Amino acid sequence: MAKIESLSELDEYHKQKEFEKNYSGPRKYLIIAIIIAVSLALGLIVYFVSDALLKKEEPPVNEDFIGEQISLTDENVQILYQYVTYGTEGTRNQKFVNNRQVDITSFSDREKLYYALQFAQVEDFEFTGERNSNKDKIYVLPMKDVMGYMRLFFGPSVTYNEESQMTYPFTFYINKMNVGRMEYNKARDGYDTTFTSSQDLDKKENPVDPSYGQLLHALRKPDGSIVLQERVVYTELRTDNGLYAVNVYKDPEKTELLETIGQLQEGDLDSFNVDFSKYSQTAIVEYTFAFNGQSLYFQSSRIIL
Repeated sequence: MAKIESLSELDEYHKQKEFEKNYSGPRKYLIIAIIIAVSLALGLIVYFVSDALLKKEEPPVNEDFIGEQISLTDENVQILYQYVTYGTEGTRNQKFVNNRQVDITSFSDREKLYYALQFAQVEDFEFTGERNSNKDKIYVLPMKDVMGYMRLFFGPSVTYNEESQMTYPFTFYINKMNVGRMEYNKARDGYDTTFTSSQDLDKKENPVDPSYGQLLHALRKPDGSIVLQERVVYTELRTDNGLYAVNVYKDPEKTELLETIGQLQEGDLDSFNVDFSKYSQTAIVEYTFAFNGQSLYFQSSRIIL
């Protein structure tokens, strides 16, 4: 012990000894234990609060729809969406929105040709130098081009038995006509085609579409495939005391009514559309496009209710 030089130092010495006496032994360990317990409690509180806040900010994950989200304006997304909403009479083909499950086995040869011809271009039709009995020029669309179009949509493994005849409204015009009358010519291994009429592809056959869709999600999976999800409702137009009404349904069988939109004038039908923000529950059509290392093609679709 150091030498004490004054009364003040002696007084300080006794205070120190008193402190050591009071806080040594079991009491000291009790205080340490309390400090540790309080620290652990504070740490746990901070952990659980932080974890809860983080989880609150994270959107719910659908285990069946996991991948890298893609912008709906992405060029590939827009092209693929056009594949499945394609139509030639002012409205989309109903193949995908009416069938609960669709894959390549769901298509007839005629349907395969229908989807393939959307890729055709003017330059694909070669003039044969011949004319039919009505003196219409005969062009040929080679089968190799048809199969190329078909693989763009259905992938490299698609099979096809030649459909004998097809009348198809193209998006382009030859000799100011766009409706091609096509007949398979085995000798030329292609479709002999004459253009003898025209059709306005933007003109709807009916003022109200049988279904309406809104692209909802797009994602890319680790294997390179792309999945699109589209909200879809189904409609039915009927007369209502001299006016019109539209029933809006959730399912393709039209058993679950979502809403009836009534008191419509005939002029209202031309601009009729669906406000999806009004419906919390709709059918979801999910499209899967496989990736073969070079391009994306339709693999399957399903309706989720």
